[in-house]
Amino acid sequence: MTMWADNIKFVKDIIDSKYHKIDHAVAEIKESSEALLQDDKCSKSKEHFTFALRTLELVQPAEIEQLLDTIISDLHGKEKETLETEAKSKLTSRIEALEKAKQLKAKLKI
Repeated sequence: MTMWADNIKFVKDIIDSKYHKIDHAVAEIKESSEALLQDDKCSKSKEHFTFALRTLELVQPAEIEQLLDTIISDLHGKEKETLETEAKSKLTSRIEALEKAKQLKAKLKI
């Protein structure tokens, strides 16, 4: 494997770890939201909800896009489309989860 291929793999691993954070936080928000709707006094659910929301807020889409641009510039065709589609879906799920979380936060006055 060439040195540049190693660098692409390294950058892709960083992007994947950020995607994993997004996926985990979105799932945690969904789970704790359901628990809070059933019992809004549950401190454990509030803690998980707040932590997941904060995680999503800390994930910087600009950083992901910059890292993605680094790899995409050397890819073509299907690989490029796959990475772009994956990025779009992850960032969209992040935005949707943030909106739902903020609505729930306002509803329950957390």
